Amino acid sequence: MSEVFIDYAGLARRAGEFEFRKASFAELDAGLALAERLTGQAMATAASILWIESLTGMAAWVTGDPVDGVFITVPLSAAGLAAVRDGSFVPAWPSLAHICCAGEACAGVYIGVYAGATKEARRRVMMAAGITRLEFFAPVPCFARGATEDGKRSMASLGFQPVEGGLPDLWGQDPLPAAQEQAA
Repeated sequence: MSEVFIDYAGLARRAGEFEFRKASFAELDAGLALAERLTGQAMATAASILWIESLTGMAAWVTGDPVDGVFITVPLSAAGLAAVRDGSFVPAWPSLAHICCAGEACAGVYIGVYAGATKEARRRVMMAAGITRLEFFAPVPCFARGATEDGKRSMASLGFQPVEGGLPDLWGQDPLPAAQEQAA
C-alpha cells in the first residue's frame, strides 16, 4: 500500500491559484447549502467538516464571494481506506481512526463533495480537483460518491470509475502511475 505525506502549504498555495480558500464556519455552511441544492442530497454539517478540518488541515475549501463553489476532502488513514472499500466509512462523521490527521501518512483521499453553482465556479472546481489529485495525491487511491449524473460525468472525465462494494454509488481511482505523476 502506498502512502503520501501531504504538503499542506503547497496544497493551500495551489488551491489559492484556483481561487479556493479555507472556509470559515459561515462560508462552509453556505457551501454545504449550495451542495445540497445542486445535488438534492443532504450533506454533512459544517460542524462535522470543521472537526475534520481541525484534525487534517485540508478538509474545508470554498471559492467565490458569495460562495459559489465548495470542495470537501478527507485524507484517509489505512483503516479509513479499508472502511471506504468495505462500506463502513461514515462520510458525514467519520471515525477518528479513519482520518489521516495532519503530519500522518495519508493512505487515500475521500472527496465529500465538489460542486460549483456557475460555469466559472465549476471550472475552478474541476481544475483544482485535477491538479491537486496529480500533484499531491497521485500515489494513493481517491474516492467519491456519484451523487448526480453530472457528478458521475465529471468524475469519469477525471479518470474515476464505479467501484463495486463499499459505499453506495462509490467511484474511485487507483494510485496514478509514476509517469502520469511526472506529467503534471
